[in-house]
Amino acid sequence: PEDVMKRLVVIDGKSVFYRGYYAMPALAMSDGTPTGGVYGFAAIAMEIVKRLEPNKVAVAWDAKDSVLRRRALYPEYKTGRVKPGEDFYAQIPLLRELCEALGWAFIEVPEFEADDIIGALCRQADEAGDFEGYIVSSDLDMLQIVDENTKMYRLLKGFSGIEEIDVPAVEQKYGILKSQFLDLKALKGDASDKIPGVPGVGEKTAVQLLNKYGTLEGVYEHISEITGALQKKLEAGKEMAFLSKELATIRFDAPVKLEEVPELVVDRERIVRELTKLEFRSLIRKYGLKEEGTSLSLRDSLGKMSYAGTPTEPPLRGEPVGSVRNIHFPIANRKTETREKSLPLEPVGNIRFPIANLKSETREKSPSSTSTSFEMPGVVAWDVKGEMHEKREVAERILNGEEFWDLNQGAFLLNPLVKAEEGEVEAEYQRQMTEFSRQPKLLRIMKQLDLPMIPVLFKMERRGMRIEQKYYTELKEEFTGEIREIEQKIYTEVGREFNLNSPVQLAEVLYGKLGLPTKGIKKGKTGYSTGAKELSKLEGLHPVIAEIKRYRELSKLLTTYVLPLPELADGEGRIHTTFTQNVTSTGRLSSVNPNLQNIPVRTEEGKKIRAGFVAEEGKVLVSADYSQFELRLAAEMAGDEALISDFNAGVDIHTKTAAEVFAIPMSEVTKVQRRAAKTINFGIIYGMSAKGLSEATGMKVGEAAEFIKKYFELRRPIQEYLERILRQAREVGYVETMWGRRRPTPDVRSSNFVVRTGAERAAKNMPIQGTEADLMKKAMILIDKKLPEGAEMICQIHDSVIVECDEGKVEEVSRILTEVMEGVAPDFKVKLKVEVSVGKNWGEV
Repeated sequence: PEDVMKRLVVIDGKSVFYRGYYAMPALAMSDGTPTGGVYGFAAIAMEIVKRLEPNKVAVAWDAKDSVLRRRALYPEYKTGRVKPGEDFYAQIPLLRELCEALGWAFIEVPEFEADDIIGALCRQADEAGDFEGYIVSSDLDMLQIVDENTKMYRLLKGFSGIEEIDVPAVEQKYGILKSQFLDLKALKGDASDKIPGVPGVGEKTAVQLLNKYGTLEGVYEHISEITGALQKKLEAGKEMAFLSKELATIRFDAPVKLEEVPELVVDRERIVRELTKLEFRSLIRKYGLKEEGTSLSLRDSLGKMSYAGTPTEPPLRGEPVGSVRNIHFPIANRKTETREKSLPLEPVGNIRFPIANLKSETREKSPSSTSTSFEMPGVVAWDVKGEMHEKREVAERILNGEEFWDLNQGAFLLNPLVKAEEGEVEAEYQRQMTEFSRQPKLLRIMKQLDLPMIPVLFKMERRGMRIEQKYYTELKEEFTGEIREIEQKIYTEVGREFNLNSPVQLAEVLYGKLGLPTKGIKKGKTGYSTGAKELSKLEGLHPVIAEIKRYRELSKLLTTYVLPLPELADGEGRIHTTFTQNVTSTGRLSSVNPNLQNIPVRTEEGKKIRAGFVAEEGKVLVSADYSQFELRLAAEMAGDEALISDFNAGVDIHTKTAAEVFAIPMSEVTKVQRRAAKTINFGIIYGMSAKGLSEATGMKVGEAAEFIKKYFELRRPIQEYLERILRQAREVGYVETMWGRRRPTPDVRSSNFVVRTGAERAAKNMPIQGTEADLMKKAMILIDKKLPEGAEMICQIHDSVIVECDEGKVEEVSRILTEVMEGVAPDFKVKLKVEVSVGKNWGEV
């Protein structure tokens, strides 16, 4: 009928493409051309478009100069983002071609960001009167555009699900009117886009201000009514607040026209050709595209397509959560009750989404409704540590021993593969406690490790690590000078200047002008690859290769660490990273803003960067590092008595391994042989292949394969242990640590080789690395209780902790660290060993 509203779908191209790129990093065509980003984009975008049956589809893309207008207002805008690899850019032409084949408009406008393009098209759809708009993105900035006629489908972390957001959902999510969203961002800022906001004003404070004064302008009109520290923060940050509002405002005047976005027509044969070229056969099968057919309208064409061989189900099924719906794509052929219970995720192509009403094993056993009501502790919140930082009263209560519960951490522990969506606190607490009551091992981990870690991490974050600002200024000059020297050296060796950061120009120089061999080098749409892996194949063929690698290494260190670190320090010169427990599925801690765990450890440049982290005057840094932690745990968990005995006797494990594999005395083991043994000793935990061993050691692939074969004959208990883990992953649907921390393993059954082998590596790694994480948490909780006055734990990096203490407390602190960390698992047969070092800066320890 004529009165039926037409539908416009606008896809935030780079946002969705990024998700696919990072979710499917190893996916490539048979010729080596990377396609992970394109596949991920296609899998999610095609599904949403199919469900919505739109009349027009546009993909908005950021032009190269799109940030210049906002950066002219604020030079820091969107700086410091980690640049993706060359394979990211190599896939963009493939993405354009796919969109063209699908009949979707690919729109890129100079000087306008994708947000602005999306805003302009949705505004025009509003004004047209006969269109309703749908935005597909992971970027919450788009909430500015959401109105009564425009909804957003937000991609959650990875591809774990989608939430549908309308105006009531925005208001429910933030506790403000939708019209106040931009003012909220102006006050609190946005770290991901480097929009400053008002320093010291967080989201909760901003919401309170807007609820009372209405707008940003209203806040400053009533500034005299606001007292204390908040008034001072607002006064000092006024200029930044209004600048932030201007930076965050999406423009609706981008020079694009809705009428120029073509009416969507599906050319079945063209789509099949394109998907075949990309080798996305699973998508061809999934959408029934092998049927004969001519060009049809989308509603005629996709509406008739089968979904994995079954009739198409109603679009966008979901479980309502207030006004936000978690959208779950229906899965065909869910056969047995047993499978549904053991596998909480099901495949859509090679990407996984949660299934509506498909519960985890625990939730399936729990009653759908229960009369049991669990008494809530004094503090229950979605982010307890965040509450502690924001509210002094909450911090004092928890540090004084009041019981609390962190809903995010609880949800993560119950299923680390599915991102928790914030909802009503008491209802979620009751749900979690019902599930935990069925899994006492997980509840014990929560109460003995994950919850007690929160105040420990809070104190570490609050203290922070001091850096020497002047030192980084000098290091910047050093790195910049060397980078310039390398540039000139490369230009001299090549015979002309070119853009070293352009993969296309570099490829022309290497494979064209210099004539380096291309045999075995990956080739994509833009030519032969110049990625790190490909350059390693050219090592030694021309001196320029080593210079290019050195140039890249220094440039990355400069932009990732040397330049940003001083800007992140507070007024006292201390950097306050954020430690998280609910990112890595093994339970290991991670560090963000900045990521201190990623600063290189073994290189001279990494040591120079760490040397800028210093102790306060009169204090020193004490570092305690577990020695060969994962390998010792592997020996313990596998019951490898011979390896345990060698560890306990203090034998050089790598030399002994090499001697046994090569059948020679330990005294005759060469450095090359010991390095090979060391590489495989640690590599077995990650499923290292013969090819990987050969690349790491320089051995021939055949030699590496023979080495691994002999190694597993020697380490038979570890091989059998890893095989048991894989059997459990396939048969039960999860793996776990010694204490029962779980990780679901749905992908070990995938028909896709790349996905399956990656899942197998993750499954083998998790019990060991997760047990390592559990032990480290236990040790840190004990250390925090035992440290004397004048000593504070300030950082945790993988297998080590760093304490800042008074110079006179070094001996006592060293003893505590050693005793606690080595004695954290008294029942183990293998001895844990800790190495302690002391220095005035991090580079020395």
